[in-house]
Amino acid sequence: MTATTKLRIANATKQLVVFQPFNKISVTTIMTQAKLRRQTFYDYFRDKYDVLDWIYTTEINEAVKYCNTYKYWPQTLLKMMTYFEKNRAFYRKVIEIDVQNAPEHVIAVHIQQMVGNIFIDLSQKEQLPIDNEYCHFLQGLLSRTLLLELKRFLEDGSNLSLHQEVANLRHYLDDGINGLLLRTRRITAYHKSHDLKSANQA
Repeated sequence: MTATTKLRIANATKQLVVFQPFNKISVTTIMTQAKLRRQTFYDYFRDKYDVLDWIYTTEINEAVKYCNTYKYWPQTLLKMMTYFEKNRAFYRKVIEIDVQNAPEHVIAVHIQQMVGNIFIDLSQKEQLPIDNEYCHFLQGLLSRTLLLELKRFLEDGSNLSLHQEVANLRHYLDDGINGLLLRTRRITAYHKSHDLKSANQA
């Protein structure tokens, strides 16, 4: 019953967000749409922003589960972008909300964590000699870029299909990953060669 009620509130919120400005939507409006008592809302959520956070966190985790590793990052990307494509009308409105506790922050944190997990997994599997400072820099840069491109993709004027968008993002990330692998392997090869040369001269 708890899960069903929570889902009813979430679905009612999603329906309202598509057709109404978010600042015009109240808890009363949401609960009227859900056909539930107003006070029931506070048994599950703090406020209407909390509902948006729960919708994103619950649905995106379901959409990309089992894919949050380097090996499966292309599947992760496809599933993530497919989720946003299916919910384009909703997230087009959500991403426009510009307040202190805007849901864009939750999306940004999730993307950053996902990118971080993929690169941590990559560095472990490939035994890459990457320092933590650069890892954090790379994680932040890529996640900000992905969020910016996601926002552009959700806009009305986007003329790229889902297939084209995913292909472009895959090439962009592939180029970065392959460049990183090439550079770190060159560094490793140089150090091995230098150590061998030093040992021969000793």
